[in-house]
Amino acid sequence: MPFEYVKMKQHLVFTFDYELFLGKKSGRPEDCILHPTERIRYLMKRYGAKAIFFVDTTYLSALKKYSKSYPACDHDFNKIALQIHQLIDDGHYVYPHIHPHWEDATYDPISKEFDLSNVGKYRFNMLNKHQQEDVFGASMRILADIIKPNKPDYKIQAFRAGGWSVQPFSDFKPYFLKYGIRFDMSVVPRLYQFSNAQYFDYSNAPERPVYSFEDDVCQTAENGPFIEVSGSIIFLPKWVRWLNRGHRKLLYKLGYDRDYGKGIGQQSKEQRGFNPVSDNGINLFDRTHEVTSIENLSSVKMRIYQEKLAQEGYLHLVSHPKMLSKHNFFILDRFLHNVFKNDTPETDYLKTADWFLAMNTHP
Repeated sequence: MPFEYVKMKQHLVFTFDYELFLGKKSGRPEDCILHPTERIRYLMKRYGAKAIFFVDTTYLSALKKYSKSYPACDHDFNKIALQIHQLIDDGHYVYPHIHPHWEDATYDPISKEFDLSNVGKYRFNMLNKHQQEDVFGASMRILADIIKPNKPDYKIQAFRAGGWSVQPFSDFKPYFLKYGIRFDMSVVPRLYQFSNAQYFDYSNAPERPVYSFEDDVCQTAENGPFIEVSGSIIFLPKWVRWLNRGHRKLLYKLGYDRDYGKGIGQQSKEQRGFNPVSDNGINLFDRTHEVTSIENLSSVKMRIYQEKLAQEGYLHLVSHPKMLSKHNFFILDRFLHNVFKNDTPETDYLKTADWFLAMNTHP
């Protein structure tokens, strides 16, 4: 029986972490960022959808640093800057994304790739106050230097922390206030992870698509100065996981489920002995649930995604261009076709935030 949508306003948020792989082998920007983002641009334009690209500004700073010695880094920086302009011209949003361990990255001029295996500064709270100010300030400046000459009125007003690790928020709050950051998109309600790289606990975060906060991303604050646009999470029944695993194996053998990016990600090691603050929490490594994303979307799971959007009126896909495959783009096209043929969902996060905040204020 075909899936039927309920008649309610749907809000579809697309966010992309525009970054290389963050481990031993970074991959090249053509494979990890530039080429897959072109495919994203094409599909977004085809359906008239908007997206948010969280650009790894610490990577841009590394390119600037090494461009003095290696022309390839200068070339990569200029190609990325051009694509940032194209994304904004398309109507998308571009905001900063920070992975501080880029400060300890090393560059191989032969492979033209970086080694980011040193995780001593992976999270923002691993830096001292002076380092935090330097990293956040440099991130804001390098993005502004790219955008502002052509778009002087452009507001850089949203942020996503590297590894979703925006806790403790007291480390970020001074810079949100200083640089005019109003929106955070680091929180996935109920999700937690304690590892040598990522460390966050959103097990007690409000299970709302959008909410205001002030000092703690897990506590609402009426008229708070900051707004959280939450990620989405879904439950996967055992039969779905089993069927999807077989489906992915077949696609991989046929060459349709191989990532565009050719790198090695950060190999996180889970830290034992830490417990989430709420029994409602879901471990990031728990296979019974997953954060909704384009790289996780498949033929097997598409109905679950569509049902969640239809029933809740909100779906936030937290995705990574470097992780996308031919199959992912094929399924994304089908997903967008299914959603847009019934209605036109709201894909501008600013309008979505206004709508849900008004709903929370006036139930």
